[in-house]
Amino acid sequence: MRLITAFLTLSLSSFLLFDCNGSGSGQTASANDKTLVNTDFDEFRGWVSNADSSLSNRQAHSGRYSLTVGGGREYGMTFKYPLGELAAVKPRTLHVQAWVRVEETTTPAQLVVEVTKPVTSERVFWRGVHLFGGSKPGKWTKLETDLVMPDNIAFDQILGVYMWGNGAQKPVYLDDLRITSGD
Repeated sequence: MRLITAFLTLSLSSFLLFDCNGSGSGQTASANDKTLVNTDFDEFRGWVSNADSSLSNRQAHSGRYSLTVGGGREYGMTFKYPLGELAAVKPRTLHVQAWVRVEETTTPAQLVVEVTKPVTSERVFWRGVHLFGGSKPGKWTKLETDLVMPDNIAFDQILGVYMWGNGAQKPVYLDDLRITSGD
């Protein structure tokens, strides 16, 4: 019985680790696929939770969940994955698109995209994308931007993505995040 239980536990763990998100997030890169991150926050390959979970089922653009910050929550869940396992070619630009819902006309909240060194966590690249640009309170608005990557990024470095409340007083929601490589 213990052997069967151990086998099922290992099988389930392997499934969760390697096949949680069929939409492309965190899967090993192929030469044709330029998708680095693709999630509706109903599945979480590569995402790690913080102590104050930012997963919300109050608002969602698609599926059941979105990420939220603001109203006392400073940081959202974080995506961390080695760049070399996400991209077959070192990206020159990252195209970021997501759906954002704000509850106030201007919010300081940002979506942060960073690249860090694996051992020291030293930042090689950091960019905060403001989430209020063109958003109308209470409405889902598409966010789309391109980020130019520095020449010194390397495949062993870690791509990180997270929401930062930055003192936002009211909730800000993010859903259907997709980051693609533009070589």
